[in-house]
Amino acid sequence: MIARRLGGVDGLVFQIMSGGFIAGQLYFLYIEPISPYLHALMFACAVMSMAFIGFGLSNPKGTGERDRVVLIDWALAGLSIIPFLYAYFYVDFVQFLRRGSVPSQEDIAVGILFLTLLLEAGRRVIGPILPGIALTALLICVSANYLPPEWHIVPQLSVRRVVGSMFQTELGVFSQPVQVAMRWIFVFLLFGQCLLLAGGREFFMRVSMAAAGGLRGGPAYMAVIASALFGSLSGSNMANVMVTGQFTIPWIIRAGFSRRQAGAIESVSSTAGALTPPIMGAGALIMAEYTGVPYLTIVAAAIIPALLYYLTVGTYLFALTRRLGIEVTETPETESVGSLVLQYWPVLVGLGWLVWRIMTLYPLERGVLEACALLCIGGMVSNRSAYNVPNLRELTNGLTRQTIDIGIACAVSGILVGTILITGWGITIAGVILQLGSASTLIALFATMVVTIVLGMGTPGVAAYIITAAVVAAPLSQLGLPLIAVHMFIFYFSNFAGITPPVALTAFGAAGIAKSDPFKTGFLAMLMALPTYFLAYAFVLRPELLLLGEPMEIVVASVPTALGVTFFSLGTAGAIKQPLSGIERAVLVLSGVLLIEPAILTDVVGIAGGIGIYYLHNRRLGKYNQRNLVG
Repeated sequence: MIARRLGGVDGLVFQIMSGGFIAGQLYFLYIEPISPYLHALMFACAVMSMAFIGFGLSNPKGTGERDRVVLIDWALAGLSIIPFLYAYFYVDFVQFLRRGSVPSQEDIAVGILFLTLLLEAGRRVIGPILPGIALTALLICVSANYLPPEWHIVPQLSVRRVVGSMFQTELGVFSQPVQVAMRWIFVFLLFGQCLLLAGGREFFMRVSMAAAGGLRGGPAYMAVIASALFGSLSGSNMANVMVTGQFTIPWIIRAGFSRRQAGAIESVSSTAGALTPPIMGAGALIMAEYTGVPYLTIVAAAIIPALLYYLTVGTYLFALTRRLGIEVTETPETESVGSLVLQYWPVLVGLGWLVWRIMTLYPLERGVLEACALLCIGGMVSNRSAYNVPNLRELTNGLTRQTIDIGIACAVSGILVGTILITGWGITIAGVILQLGSASTLIALFATMVVTIVLGMGTPGVAAYIITAAVVAAPLSQLGLPLIAVHMFIFYFSNFAGITPPVALTAFGAAGIAKSDPFKTGFLAMLMALPTYFLAYAFVLRPELLLLGEPMEIVVASVPTALGVTFFSLGTAGAIKQPLSGIERAVLVLSGVLLIEPAILTDVVGIAGGIGIYYLHNRRLGKYNQRNLVG
């Protein structure tokens, strides 16, 4: 959804609220920690209140004029604070928590008000699909009270029980996703804004241009590098497209790629950002909370899959530039990578400090805050003029709007998590997964993939991951699959939903910038990333790809998989040194799939097929060159 363009008194009030919210978050995180439930309630109410000011009842008309905040939205913003005031000031807070399973009539009324406001805030911020699903889930929870017995699909739960569980406990709205959003995601978003203020955006773009400027089809590789650097911070595929795509897509088109190809390249590159260590956006933080393993373990496990993802995209671009005959394109960057690193040293210092803190298992919240301080100090030394009032205002507003997006998505997702818990659906779904898994692990994984992609088509990727992981991860691990591998599998496909038609929101966003057909762009993006869909299965079946094993086992698993995604990408792109025939492409794709499959026989056959096609290709190319020389 599109945020309001605030100005005048409206903008000033939002700015004051943003500053107060950020200061309050830092105070309760680092100076005076409070009850996790109380902090989560305060966080959710504040985010909802600012959402009603920052987002209107419907999308702005796009006239370029400032959008006024109407009276009803001021009223809703005020009402959003009432649940916190009621729980902490109006009633005894300890007693309020104790009667979560049997709330009073006043508790129920305030809880219904809170849930109603949350759903409306969610509709404005993240669109109607996820809040619509959450509302349906709430109605299903109480449906047994009103439907004939033969129609019951859940136990008979009273409105009191449902509202109390969702609002007064940590089973529903204030479950793990919101807890992670207020503790960890917020400070990582703060780090991202400090990095941008210190020159991170310019550094990422200029380094990308300097690194890829001398390559054939350089702007395409530039999009991959820039999107990886920026996307690892933002964790939002759509935000990544809208920030980097505005710059990279025109350059890709200028290099000789079609508009559809430019949109597909940018959307696939942007999808990689959230999968790239060391930060990986919100998903890795929630994954660490779900799995109960250190954040460093999650980041380390993501290294080889991320490298294989970039190998896939890079190979596809290599082959595509050969097939299209694209040459080197001039880029406006004249400085070398080395000189840019020296020029933007605060960015490297801040990132390096954060990575070091992560590797030494230092408390994550404190490590991020220290990195923010280094960025601000270094930025003021190297580029003091950037630290002015307008830029600081943009920093606070940007941080607040990003927190609203993530906070609302996590809170609405909490309704679905709570529904699964209090209705007992979690046990039922777990039984189905175990039954599928007893027949075939691949069938259980395929069902999980479909559910995750369907959820992710109309919801933020982090929300799709939260919901699916809460239900499916545990039963899949009971099949003997590593828990981290299962969560990474779900996380990958929650991001792939953005480039999987028919509703590929990330690809559609890139198509809007490229002015290409959205559906054709989405299908091409899916084709380009198709080897990584198989890669997600590979690291579940070959957990060594997630660094779960001895060094030699990791090498033995990584080499054939790398060859597999390479052959697969060459086949889908349709060229090596020159265009391939249809049969050659099919054999390469099949060879790639066989290499990704973890078995010695399939590896041998896959390698033989890929090498055979490469030999025949070189032989045909040699004869072609010889005829040209003779001619």
